[in-house]
Amino acid sequence: MLVCSDGEGGVRCESRVGLPGNPILGEGKPENQNVALPFCHGERVQMVDMNQEGYWEEALKMRPLLQEFESSAKAGPVTVIGFPEHIFTQSSGFVTAIFIGLQERYFGSFVQRVLDEPLDVRLHYGHPDLLDKLHFATRGGVSKASKEINLSEDIFSGYKTVLAGGCVVFREYHLVGKGRPTNLMEITGFFAKLSSGSAASLTTRDV
Repeated sequence: MLVCSDGEGGVRCESRVGLPGNPILGEGKPENQNVALPFCHGERVQMVDMNQEGYWEEALKMRPLLQEFESSAKAGPVTVIGFPEHIFTQSSGFVTAIFIGLQERYFGSFVQRVLDEPLDVRLHYGHPDLLDKLHFATRGGVSKASKEINLSEDIFSGYKTVLAGGCVVFREYHLVGKGRPTNLMEITGFFAKLSSGSAASLTTRDV
């Protein structure tokens, strides 16, 4: 349900999406993304997580970033635009926070740079990528939500778009802020999720 103000201090219903039954069927995050997709306006959508923030100076770069959908030299249509993240929790001073910040900086710059060029195998690794909304809305949504199988739900957007003929590009002139875990147990749990998701993805038809 999409609600808004009625102008008199109350709330009115703007639109609804009918559900066939129990809405909690799979993983919560990808289900929420796919349910929200019909309510998004425009042709592009940015996947922003709850522990992210934007910067004013980076917002000025959004127009040329959107233009990448039209001006890329890729063989097919660009459907995903990726870019790095600035780990603002690194400045907290904890050794573990510095470690996860360096790890994310390495993956978000050097690794993805090589995956994009020359390997051309950079996919979608979650937020804060820009996606072609029309492309994904006609192909089952921006995520897959089956429990346990789609534990790393974001990567399936990359699988899906590449199998459908879409292309992914990576641009480093834009970034958003990102908060990461600052204690060892949370970091260990995060990497355990990544490992489990990678193993589970091998059992799917997408790979």
